[in-house]
Parts: sequence; C-alpha cells; structure tokens
Amino acid sequence: MHEQNQTTIDVCTSLFWHLSDKGLGPSEVNRLVKDVFCILQDGGTFTVGFINHQLNSMGWTGHIIDEDAIELVLTILKNEFDYSISTHTVH
Repeated sequence: MHEQNQTTIDVCTSLFWHLSDKGLGPSEVNRLVKDVFCILQDGGTFTVGFINHQLNSMGWTGHIIDEDAIELVLTILKNEFDYSISTHTVH
C-alpha cells in the first residue's frame, strides 16, 4: 500500500508541475481533476479533444488537457479510486 501511495504522490507531483507550466495553481489542478472525473464517470469513449470541449463548456479556456495530463489523471483515478480504464491509441 505504501508503494502505491508513493506512486500516486509522484503522479500528482508530475501532474502539478505539468499543469503549472500551463499557468494553473494547486487549487485549479485539484478542480481540473474533479472536472475530468465528472466527464469520465459515466463511462464511454473519450478523446482528448472531447474532454477539452467538455472542459470548455464547464468554464475552462483553451486546450488545458493534453495526452500527458490525461494519462496522469487516469493513473490517479485508477490508483486511488479503482477506476477501470481501457485506453486505445488511434493513429
């Protein structure tokens, strides 16, 4: 369990630094993760573009989520909330 917590801490730290480079502060990162969870919670098929579109409708501006950020958010959801996620790469 300790190892999983450390991994989650590392992932959260990476996500914070990644999004702080885009100008987000700690409270905004927290809100963003919650908003992404709200988008994903009912399941379905999602693209980064779709998630950004949904975030824009929730008041976020621009393309705040990129591939790296979504991978980090998904890792947090899997590790901390046992969220089941299947990913597929489309070329």
